[in-house]
Amino acid sequence: MKKHWIMVGSTSLLVLAGVAAVGVVAKEKEEENEVKVAFKDVPAAVQKTIQREAFGATIDSVEKEKHDGKTVYEADANIDGHNYEIKVGEDGLLLKKKLDDEDEKDEKDAKEKTK
Repeated sequence: MKKHWIMVGSTSLLVLAGVAAVGVVAKEKEEENEVKVAFKDVPAAVQKTIQREAFGATIDSVEKEKHDGKTVYEADANIDGHNYEIKVGEDGLLLKKKLDDEDEKDEKDAKEKTK
């Protein structure tokens, strides 16, 4: 019976390692798709949306990516001490604005320390 549990545990570890490897490969593939461009070289409609959503934060460069065959521009902006990720379509439509994951983790850790 003990050998059975060792095999189950070993198999579980192999599955988890495989899942983690797939996540790393997907992240690397996503990053291969990114091209850094100067903010001034981004379409005017995209610039306008990013400036509006960044609330005056300085944007030096933007990452240009392809998602499902469509061009997407991604900028990072530090707003009131928090890092935000802003994604805009090439037509200037805001696709997503979110607090960066690292910033969210830092905030959660800080809240838990104050409890």
